[in-house]
Amino acid sequence: MLGLQFYVCDRCDAVHSGVEEPPACARCGDGRFANITTAVQGDSYFTRASAPER
Repeated sequence: MLGLQFYVCDRCDAVHSGVEEPPACARCGDGRFANITTAVQGDSYFTRASAPER
């Protein structure tokens, strides 16, 4: 079974998701991507930094 992968466009930084790398960016049409799956699946990506309390 294939897992969901996340790709960022090298040209415009749009993030795409899917089981395979997209053929082209939906925003700018470029075809160069970096796989950022491991960077966005950590807990720190999904939690906000807590602001100092006043």
